[in-house]
Amino acid sequence: MRSVLAARVLTALAITIVTAMAAPVRAANPYAPAFTVNSSVVTEYDIAQRVKLLDALGATGDLRKVATQQLTEDRVKVQAAKSLGITLPEGAIQTGIAEFATNRGLTPEDVTEVLSVRGIDQQTMNDFVESGLMWREVLGTRFRARAMPTDADLDQAMELQAKRPREMLYLAEIALPFAERGEAETVTLANQLYSQISRGTSFASVAQEYSRSGTAEQGGVLPPVPATQLPTDFRTQVLLLRPGQTTRPMPISGGLALIKLVSIRQEAPDAAAVETPEAREQLRQRLFSDRVASFGQGYLQELLGDALIVQK
Repeated sequence: MRSVLAARVLTALAITIVTAMAAPVRAANPYAPAFTVNSSVVTEYDIAQRVKLLDALGATGDLRKVATQQLTEDRVKVQAAKSLGITLPEGAIQTGIAEFATNRGLTPEDVTEVLSVRGIDQQTMNDFVESGLMWREVLGTRFRARAMPTDADLDQAMELQAKRPREMLYLAEIALPFAERGEAETVTLANQLYSQISRGTSFASVAQEYSRSGTAEQGGVLPPVPATQLPTDFRTQVLLLRPGQTTRPMPISGGLALIKLVSIRQEAPDAAAVETPEAREQLRQRLFSDRVASFGQGYLQELLGDALIVQK
């Protein structure tokens, strides 16, 4: 256990050092190698592009540090896939981008539009999706049998779910279509509105003035929705908020949106919905995904602990 913890600490330290020491190189040559992961090069351009992608997706915090961490993980994920002889079939990346879009309530065309507006190379998006797809195959190969829930597991989970209150999200929105102002101006406006709201400007008043959704007159307030019904990645991002907080501008179909988490409430479960065959299959998939994700996180930490990360 001590050796595993030490490896994880050293990996985290290496990534921090990479992030901190890269600044002088960054100014000199944007295509210079920033660091290597088991001899696989990550350039300053790779980092800058990932920062743009994170920003476009509404990520917060130290985006360079997050980008460096993600790119490090991506390298070991792809390397793990190649060590198992895993390759992606033709068209897999395009299918993966479509899945990525769906999970955010977008279309592939919306994703292409966002990339163009934000100055993000298509290859950056392709690499991002490819590492995720290859990692999915790695986890399936290594953990599918262990992660698949039995009928007894499902019976127990369904019994618990039938008693568990539903998590209802109360949200508000500001929708800004590209068609009104053009893409670049909409991005600028969205960032300005986010800054104003963060400094205390009323979300409702901003929604009434700028939002082009049908909810604008009501200050952007949306009908309550069960958390489980939101697109996966959208739900994850919203649940990172505290009630009263607002997301950074997020891509939506044909534009950008700011989403405010008004409140989260627990309501009585819908017992009838829980007992359907469709609900049972959805629960099977969720249990499987949760288990695979748990196994995968542990395996990823092992790979990172064993990785040779060298600052350039």
